[in-house]
Order: sequence, then C-alpha cells, then structure tokens
Amino acid sequence: MQRFLVDLMLMRLGRWLRLLGQDAANPEGGSDEELLLQAKNESRTIITRDKELLRACPGAGVKCVLIRSSAISGQLMEMADAGVPLRLDPQRCTLCNGLLEEMEMLGVKRWQCRACKKLYWEGGHWQKMESMLQAIRCRIERNAERTGGAKAIEGHFK
Repeated sequence: MQRFLVDLMLMRLGRWLRLLGQDAANPEGGSDEELLLQAKNESRTIITRDKELLRACPGAGVKCVLIRSSAISGQLMEMADAGVPLRLDPQRCTLCNGLLEEMEMLGVKRWQCRACKKLYWEGGHWQKMESMLQAIRCRIERNAERTGGAKAIEGHFK
C-alpha cells in the first residue's frame, strides 16, 4: 500500500483518505523543505496543490501527486485516478493517522485509535459518506463510458 503525506492545504482530503484505509500522514512542519524531508524519511508520496512543491519533488527523490480540484469530491476523483479505491475501510484514525482496533460493543461495530483513543462507529454520517463515494464512482463510470476507457475505472470498485 502506498503511503501518503498531505500538505496543509489538503488536510480534509487526508482525513478522507484515512477513512478509505489509506496511510495518509499530516505534515510535521509547514515549509516545503520540511515536507520533502518528512516524505523522504518516511517513504511517502506527497499530495499537494502547490505546483512549486511538485517541481521540487523529483530533485528530492520524492513522489508527488498534484491535486487540481478545490472540491473534496473532485480531489477524491483525482486520488481514485491515482489508484486509491473509493470504499470506506476504517483502518486509520482520521485525526492522527494511528491504527484503528476493531471492537464490538453492545452488538455495534466500532473502532478505536490505538494512539489517541478516538472512537469511531457506523452512525448516520456513515451512510452520507457512502452516498458521496457512490456518486463519485458513478461520475467516474460515466466519464469512462464517454471516453471508452475501461482502464479509467480499474481500482475504483475494489
């Protein structure tokens, strides 16, 4: 699985990626140099909207994904194009990226972060997130049908 590092402009996308089971770390510092060093030291791909940071990545030996959209749905579509499956898969804490431990309490499936102890469960918000992801998958499918690209939808429905 690919490991990501989101820059400060994409913290919301980072939370979504963690909901999708991705290892998406928050930046420890704010400067481009600090991001590049963290990504290099932790073998992470930087996710950014900053074109200058994108241009600096190859020289630092760091992979980078440039996000063009400012809307979360568009950002998720771009990450799907980069190979991220669009399905809820709670394995990481949305706040700290710590690993989640699955537990059952009173017959309800829950997850707790091993690091910060935040508790997660499938509440009403879960269905809203599923609906949003389904709408994005439908858009991807329609775009692929229009362009005749079956390859464009690989990985989106894993």
